Amino acid sequence: KINWICVWKVPKLVCGRSLLQVGLPNVYLEAAGLDPYSAHLADSSCSAHEDRNGAVWFQVERMEGRCGNTLKTNITHAVYSNSLFVYPVDGRNGSQPFGIPFSCVYPLETDSSLDVPIIPYSPADHGLLGVGAKASTAMSLYQDSEVQRFVVILEDCYTTEKPSYNDLPRTYLIQNRCPQTQVKVEESGSSLRARFSASLQGEQLYVYMHCSLSLCDKMTSTCTPVCSRRKSRSVSTSIPLKPLTIGPITWVQNLE
Repeated sequence: KINWICVWKVPKLVCGRSLLQVGLPNVYLEAAGLDPYSAHLADSSCSAHEDRNGAVWFQVERMEGRCGNTLKTNITHAVYSNSLFVYPVDGRNGSQPFGIPFSCVYPLETDSSLDVPIIPYSPADHGLLGVGAKASTAMSLYQDSEVQRFVVILEDCYTTEKPSYNDLPRTYLIQNRCPQTQVKVEESGSSLRARFSASLQGEQLYVYMHCSLSLCDKMTSTCTPVCSRRKSRSVSTSIPLKPLTIGPITWVQNLE
């Protein structure tokens, strides 16, 4: 009987939804003569680590500026980058650190016709490159109304009698980012959350609500909708997200 043990010998990068993690295996550190406990990120005050599964792990929040993180964006991707600096075992004083740059690429669109992600970015030599999960959205229904770089914009919201968002006819609540009569936009273009309140009326037994949203970069675009005569005058290069549907929504008679 042969027992196989898998040992990884090179640094590993994990691109999570909220964290970027770099793992340095002990065998790699020993071979390179590096002291993992001397390591730090681009911001030298960020040196927290964890020993796990034969490796030393470092992590940083997925946020621009955190521990020296940089962020670059284009119309389809956001790239978070940083570097891990590790000093030789003979001490930090007077020694030059070994730099390990790493980058995580996050697709901004929620749908793609390709089976594999496009990586529009090349790291420096000996750097680490990983791909994170796509942007996601969610919608909840409430009976009563109650410093991010990317914000969500309500583009269109409407109701239909059938569950398909392509169904006709439609009763618009928000169109071209602007609310219709009896609709109040509580939040749009200011954070990663969008909210509105509306008075739903009709003769149908139940309806379905559909909303299309977009993701906007406040550093490169004007994301706050400005409405005049129900037409949006905002100019932005926001990225469409997959339409959301909730329902069926039914009316319950108030017996009080």
